[in-house]
Amino acid sequence: MRGSKTTATDPVKKMVKILKKQGITNISYGIIISIKGRRDHRATIKHNSESGAHLLTITGKRYKQEFRIYDDVSREVILNILKDKLGEAFRILD
Repeated sequence: MRGSKTTATDPVKKMVKILKKQGITNISYGIIISIKGRRDHRATIKHNSESGAHLLTITGKRYKQEFRIYDDVSREVILNILKDKLGEAFRILD
């Protein structure tokens, strides 16, 4: 885990716990951005590739937060782990 100054939202905490069990530990998360007027109760996960990292944007009911994975893991492996372990409370966009 890189840095410890930023707190994590609840959906991000669940993802960190799942990824640590799978051996993916070189991660960090960014600032929390407030969202107004969103009615969907399911957290949405969107994947982007950034230079040297996988960038996941997690949007909950009230907050949005970016989450980076620096381990050398493919995109398909990360998305398959999250799809299998998270359940229906999360929506994963490709």
